[in-house]
Amino acid sequence: MASAMTQDVIARAAVKANPVVSAASRRGAGARSNGGVRSTPATKRAVVRTSRRSVVVHADSKPAWLTGEKEPEPQPPAEAAPGAAPLPQGGAPPPVPSSIPKTAQAPSFIKRSRIPPPPSVPFTTPAAEPAPAPPAAPATPTPPAPPAEQQAGTGSEQAAAAAPPPPPAEPTPVDPYASLNMADPYAALDAAPAAPAPAPPPPQAAPPPPPQAAAAAAPPQGTPNGLPPPVNAPPTAMMPPAPPPPNSAPVPPPAGVNGAPNGYPAGAMNGGPGYTNGAPAGVPGVTPPAPGMPTEEVSISPEMTEEEIAAAIAAEKQKLQLAQQAELDRLAHEAEQREAAEAARMQAEAEARAIAEAEEAKRKEEEFLANIEVEVAKSAIDHIANAPGRNLYFTVPEKLVAGKPAKIYINTANSGILGGRHSVRLEAGFNDWKLDKFDTSMKPAGPGGFFYTDFVVPELAYCFNCVFEADNMYDNNGGENWYEEVHYGKTKEEVEKYFHDKKIYEAALEEATKEIEVEKYEQGNRKEGVAEGEFHKDGRCIVKSDLPIKPGATVQMMFNKAMNPIGGDGKIRIHVGFNKFAQGFEQEITMELVKGAKMDDQNYWWGATVKIPPTAYTVDMVISDEAEDVWDNNDGNDYRLLVEGGGNATNEEWDARIQERMAYIAIQKELEAKRQKEALRARRLRKAEASKKAREVTVRQTQHILTTEPTHPVAGEEVTITYHPENTNLGMAQEVYLTGGFNRWTHPEPPGAVKMEANNDKLGVGSAVTCKIKIPEDAWMMDFVFSDGIAEGSTYDNHFGKDYHVPIEGSTEEKPPLHVVHVSVEMAPIAKVGGLGDVVTALARAVHDQGNMVEIILPKYSFFNMSPMLGGMQYETQFEWGGTTIVVQRCIVEGIQVFFIEPQNGFFDVGSVYGRNDDGVKFDYFCNAALEFLTCTQRQPDILHCHDWSTAEVASAYWGNYHHYGLWKPKVVFTIHNMNYGQMKIGEASFHSQITTTVSPSYAGEVAGHPAVNQNLHKFHGVRNGIDTEIWDPETDQFLPMNYNADNHEAGKRAARETLQSRFGLTWGSDQPMVAVVSRLTAQKGLDLIKHAIGHSVKRGAQFVLLGSAPDPRVQADFNAMAGHMGGPNAAFCFAFDEPLSHVVYAAADFILVPSMFEPCGLTQMISMRYGAVPVVRATGGLRDTVFDLDTEKARASWEVDGSTDFKETGDQTNGFSFEGTDPEALNYALDRALDCYYNDKAWFRTLQERIMRQDWSWNRPALDYIELYYSAIRG
Repeated sequence: MASAMTQDVIARAAVKANPVVSAASRRGAGARSNGGVRSTPATKRAVVRTSRRSVVVHADSKPAWLTGEKEPEPQPPAEAAPGAAPLPQGGAPPPVPSSIPKTAQAPSFIKRSRIPPPPSVPFTTPAAEPAPAPPAAPATPTPPAPPAEQQAGTGSEQAAAAAPPPPPAEPTPVDPYASLNMADPYAALDAAPAAPAPAPPPPQAAPPPPPQAAAAAAPPQGTPNGLPPPVNAPPTAMMPPAPPPPNSAPVPPPAGVNGAPNGYPAGAMNGGPGYTNGAPAGVPGVTPPAPGMPTEEVSISPEMTEEEIAAAIAAEKQKLQLAQQAELDRLAHEAEQREAAEAARMQAEAEARAIAEAEEAKRKEEEFLANIEVEVAKSAIDHIANAPGRNLYFTVPEKLVAGKPAKIYINTANSGILGGRHSVRLEAGFNDWKLDKFDTSMKPAGPGGFFYTDFVVPELAYCFNCVFEADNMYDNNGGENWYEEVHYGKTKEEVEKYFHDKKIYEAALEEATKEIEVEKYEQGNRKEGVAEGEFHKDGRCIVKSDLPIKPGATVQMMFNKAMNPIGGDGKIRIHVGFNKFAQGFEQEITMELVKGAKMDDQNYWWGATVKIPPTAYTVDMVISDEAEDVWDNNDGNDYRLLVEGGGNATNEEWDARIQERMAYIAIQKELEAKRQKEALRARRLRKAEASKKAREVTVRQTQHILTTEPTHPVAGEEVTITYHPENTNLGMAQEVYLTGGFNRWTHPEPPGAVKMEANNDKLGVGSAVTCKIKIPEDAWMMDFVFSDGIAEGSTYDNHFGKDYHVPIEGSTEEKPPLHVVHVSVEMAPIAKVGGLGDVVTALARAVHDQGNMVEIILPKYSFFNMSPMLGGMQYETQFEWGGTTIVVQRCIVEGIQVFFIEPQNGFFDVGSVYGRNDDGVKFDYFCNAALEFLTCTQRQPDILHCHDWSTAEVASAYWGNYHHYGLWKPKVVFTIHNMNYGQMKIGEASFHSQITTTVSPSYAGEVAGHPAVNQNLHKFHGVRNGIDTEIWDPETDQFLPMNYNADNHEAGKRAARETLQSRFGLTWGSDQPMVAVVSRLTAQKGLDLIKHAIGHSVKRGAQFVLLGSAPDPRVQADFNAMAGHMGGPNAAFCFAFDEPLSHVVYAAADFILVPSMFEPCGLTQMISMRYGAVPVVRATGGLRDTVFDLDTEKARASWEVDGSTDFKETGDQTNGFSFEGTDPEALNYALDRALDCYYNDKAWFRTLQERIMRQDWSWNRPALDYIELYYSAIRG
């Protein structure tokens, strides 16, 4: 339905509108003179369009009521033009002036980019019924019709043709977005309601306009109804449309492309498929249509209420805001495109510059390399003239080049050491002193203290090292040596790989050459007894060939399978080698039935094609089934045939054989490396499993005191702790408190003191207390102690000073490693005298395996220079101390970083660890030098672990001389390995250390009353030693004739026993039990009992082997005499320290005897169990802690080995025979029971050997104990 708004209604509505300046004024035209004001056509059609989203108002005429001019008098109605619609009742609208003065700006009620329409132009809304025609406009001359060819154009072309001619000055196109940044023009209108307007008279219907009028009324393309043109549309002239003919009806806009209005593509209006809010589709950032926009056309009429007018204004406002956002998006997109183009330009310029710079650098580099010889050949005067003034030395060329000559100059005037010297020597080398070292006198180069020398940089050099010397004074860069990088050669990694590969090649070549030489020159022996042509056995031909076997020939080797069950009904394989299998199996082929061969009970021939090498003089064969499970090797002699004319190969053919041998060696080494890798992986798995079991045993041994639920607490979850005070020193407590923490008491949020709840009303026998604690996410250890109160004087249970600790799983933080430094004078295997060296190495490895950093400091004895294990020793540092220079070197030994202290005063230029009257003085000096080294290198370990009297000085020297002078962090742990030596030193170290240990719990109890330790028992602990199960492992032991484990120990021990019997002349192959002693022959070891055991064992029908030596010549003489009259088929004596032989003795023996008078710990009994030898020991010290008698100690064995109180449930873990007396009868009691066990039930005895081999006597559990003590020392 259409309606018209009267002039007075519009006037009343305009009172509330905000003032809106004209487009020309917004562009700054208001500041111009009147002559510069852009003219406006006298009459323009005004159209109001509404879309699905918003109201769009367009105004093309400026009536007098809007401009403020006086309105003309009403005129009588004009005659209607022929064919035109009659004028409406009420008169024609006032004439529209040709222009509007810029000084008269009328208010507008809608923010828009055009002037509002006059009141005579109706607002129309498309409806289902035809809209009535609006009142006719004043008569206006109709422009002449365009030519036919112009009428045939598009709607925009027709509009352009019908429009009046433009003014003389070219008009500036109206910017449809010029008003987007204006202040809100709706505020006043929104604040005041609009006055109601009277209803206009109903308009009369009008006939449709003529084609020419419709064409003239079409708006210009690109500006349909005030909509902005598409972003990518070409600019069009903003020509005003021709006025409609008088009394004509409003002309609808012509259809555009695909029927879209105003020339826009279909769907281009108001968010259609092609455009969104006037912007092209696909432009990034264009605002999509907002939900809630009007979807129907809206007209503004006098009948509209204030709310409806406000809604129309809001819709128009929202549309303009969307248009503003669309324009901003378009501008942003254009800015991004400009930025991208600029970035691409800059990138292209940068690439061009880089190419130019690279080409220039390459040119200079080529020029530099080409002129090196010329530059070096210049005189010394020229070089010095261009030398840097303050440098100690310089080289020519400035950058050393691999494979090129060079000179080095030194200016002694710049050296505080060499200044004023008249001669200088250069000691130099390459690749960190590993390549082409040289020592030469430098030539003087004029006044000023300059010297120089020439040299050539090797092709394989990657760095140059040098020091300067004059009169035994060195300028060596403060001990770091002078260093220059070598350019244009190979990298360090490439050079090291080259030498590594070269070394492997040369080693393989040497090995292959030696083996081929043996193969070449032993052909006489290897051909002896070998059959020619055919091999016969048991009256039948077994092996033959179809053709004569000659060097270089290809023959068919045939095997007679008749009466041979190998392979059954399946196929068989032939494995061929040459020259007595000099290179193993060289050809392995599946055999086929020989076609045409005779077949009967005596003949069943299989054949395979074999290539004979030129160097072959025998062909060697064995046969297997196809699965290679069953073999026929001619009863161990192989099947062998001679090669006719073999052994006459040329040198070139033998050289080729060497290359083949090298390839064979490489394959074998690769296979061996693979086997070792698999074995290492299996050992690590076993070790991890043993470590896990050790932790479980430790947990089980505290379950009578403490349990947790869950057993393995998880970070971030709650844990329930149950405590049994009746089994601790809090058995009489009326209430129990838990004081807890996390991460070794370092966590910032400890649970503090918590009162535990009793499971009964009162604490008593069988009662327990519990509490719950929430574990933080970053906790990896839970720590706590228990007490009967929280006031001063309360009684605490702190687990003998170690506190209670429970590992936590799933922490977000990793446990920080401890840094432990051992200071010792022994270390196995490089400096081993007794068990001290074994303990230092094994304990360091075990603590390292738990994820901690462990280092060892040793004196550098002169005998280390001949150790094959120390070939990789490297320089670490040097410093002045104690009146001499101390040089420190480093090397990895048994996987541990070891530092070697070498004072230049010759203190340790000795051939043994002990044996001089000044051992104490030298070892004290070493201890202080070790602490000085830590201070100088700014190391701050957590723990200093010193051992026995020899390094006891560390404890007192640290606190007296170093703790307050830079070495502030460490705590000291001191271990007593043997109380019989250096007791005064031991007492001092026990006083100054935070923790003192000894090597077994029983030995700690035995020496607790000694004056050296009895005043410090509160920090005195016994921790059992262990053995290194990687060194003492029969499964991988390189010294054994056959490796074995608990599953096949019987065969492995038999092979070792036969080897020992052959070596010492014992009855070979005898099934007698073998008793052995591996020990130093000292009084401590029970010499009288050892002598007695030899005779008693032989009397009982056993074989006896003694391996050891006596430091006392008188003792050695006694044993020499015993060997003289008892040595024979059943007794063998070896008076020497022979480490490889000891491995064989442990493997061969059925029993190991250890009758010590005292034994702090002892490793012999644990090693023997590892190798399946049952220990027979005197129950003292560590022997008692590790050997559990089969007849009397089942419960104790179950507790110590399994952490169980019921051996019937967990199994028997007894592992030997023990006695307590010191007389021969006591020894006989244990030894006789052992031998009876062997004789009475040998099968059961083999199960006993298997059981003790599976027990874990490694450092797994002791290492956990030491780690707990380390943390206890840090806390204390």
